Amino acid sequence: MAFILRLRSHGLTDQKVLNAVSTLPRPVFVLPEYADFAWRDIALPIQCGQTITPPVLAATIAERLDVEPLHRVLEIGTGSGYLTAVLGRLAKRVLTLDRWRTLVTEAEERLRAVTILNVTMMVADGSLGWRQQAPFDRIVTTASVPEVSDELLDQLALGGRMIAPIGPPKGEQRLTLITRDADGFHHMPLMEIRAAGMLPGVADRL
Repeated sequence: MAFILRLRSHGLTDQKVLNAVSTLPRPVFVLPEYADFAWRDIALPIQCGQTITPPVLAATIAERLDVEPLHRVLEIGTGSGYLTAVLGRLAKRVLTLDRWRTLVTEAEERLRAVTILNVTMMVADGSLGWRQQAPFDRIVTTASVPEVSDELLDQLALGGRMIAPIGPPKGEQRLTLITRDADGFHHMPLMEIRAAGMLPGVADRL
């Protein structure tokens, strides 16, 4: 209940998102030594030098994406699999990419542990999206980009929504909602955050 109240204090009101986030056992998605801190609204370290998305940020992304039960969602940056799991509880299908094989393998295990079975994962260069599976109703990238590439924008369906941290790889970026309609793409800034920059290619190890 305290966690729900904290989410509501940040202006989050979508009940299906609140349910998806609050009922996921977040300690499953963090390293064992950080289990006591799992519900704190901080970025905790995971494997491969990456971090898990803080719970309020994950809920904010999910609510602003406005995911519907029939939607197909592309996530770039699987990480711990926590945001993947939240999206998996909201969408018909989630496709997720990460450049680190270790993260994908461990995220697969975590999603099985919480019985989320509508997710397809791949080790790949996220900057290219997943052209073979496009278009997507919703796209989210957890890594920052100086600007969203035309390659990725082209994979967003008409009427779709995308969220991405846009800005320099070091310092703060602007979490931005991008919508697509018949007139083109429209950008709406949501908040300032700090996210790791997106790296091209697939990691050589791990």
